[in-house]
Amino acid sequence: MVGIGRGCWVMRISKHFIIYLGLCSALLVSCQKNSEIKVYRVSKAPPEQSTPQQQDAMPTNTSAPRMPGGLAPAAESAVATPPNWEAQPLSQMRQASFLVKGDNGAVADVSFVSLGSAAGDVLENVNRWLGQLGQPPISEQKLGEMAQRLHTSLGDVTIVDVAGLPDNADPARDGRIIAAMVTTTNATLFFKMRGNADLTEAQKGDFIKWVAAVCNAQTQTGPPQVAEAGPPQTTSAPPIKWTTPDGWTEVPPSSMRYASFSAPAEDGGKIDISVVTFPGDGGSDADNVNRWRGQMGLAPVDANAVTSQVAALKTEDMTFSTTDIAGNKTRTIAAWTRRDGRVWFFKATGPNAAIEKERPNFVKFIESVRF
Repeated sequence: MVGIGRGCWVMRISKHFIIYLGLCSALLVSCQKNSEIKVYRVSKAPPEQSTPQQQDAMPTNTSAPRMPGGLAPAAESAVATPPNWEAQPLSQMRQASFLVKGDNGAVADVSFVSLGSAAGDVLENVNRWLGQLGQPPISEQKLGEMAQRLHTSLGDVTIVDVAGLPDNADPARDGRIIAAMVTTTNATLFFKMRGNADLTEAQKGDFIKWVAAVCNAQTQTGPPQVAEAGPPQTTSAPPIKWTTPDGWTEVPPSSMRYASFSAPAEDGGKIDISVVTFPGDGGSDADNVNRWRGQMGLAPVDANAVTSQVAALKTEDMTFSTTDIAGNKTRTIAAWTRRDGRVWFFKATGPNAAIEKERPNFVKFIESVRF
């Protein structure tokens, strides 16, 4: 029985060996016909870097991928950046990467990433960023209260500003995230600045200007320039007209404003007048009034008190809600209306006496608004 078992084993090996020789011969013939061997290396893209501590160890052996839909990466455009932003090597995920340095070792990491158009909705990404800062998630309603909109020729960009310090994190390198995202037909663009809370706050204005410039550059044929984001370029915003009161000077709008004006005040001071619009309802009246109170150093009040401080202003074809908030030295008067899925805020802030004098002009300005 043993001999028979060994014989069968030898016969099996022989058959396999003959088949193996046949395959080798076929491969040799094939190699003679195709002497060139092509090797393709496929690497998996790493996840978006989640902590500023990793910024000094970003991979440098690959260039940034082309953006979907033919959009040009920021690194390949002529968009200018602030002089204190130090360009960093690009990773597989980043179209642009910068390091900002402040005092006492403070740093902030700035990145621009493009993903597919199904890269999650705004709330999912905001809660992901909050998680990175060790903060609990928020609701859709809370997001509506805190999110801002930046109008660009690429579309409305959502901007959020969240703060928090994860356990064992270095406050010189972490503590705040200012992020912006916009979804186009073929891609979702993410802009993110994360780092020391004070440095990030100081760089917020430059960051928003850069986001606007990059987005506007995607639809320009010539070299893009960094500029303040002006009135909405999209057709989603309805046309609006008004009559500018005498003595008001129109000034370039900031990145979050539809329009800005300045009016003189005594002792060389000025009154700041702004027009801002967002998609949606823009939060509740209580949220907005208390936000303006907070800007003036006043404590928040409950919803019932806010209701008593809001008055209606009727014009020919619409009704505005108005409020008047006075602090120790500063006063704010505001009017707002919701129309066609958008909210419009009109606000004047300045010294108490100057606002009292300019109030009639502000009312005439609101009454002149036409959509």
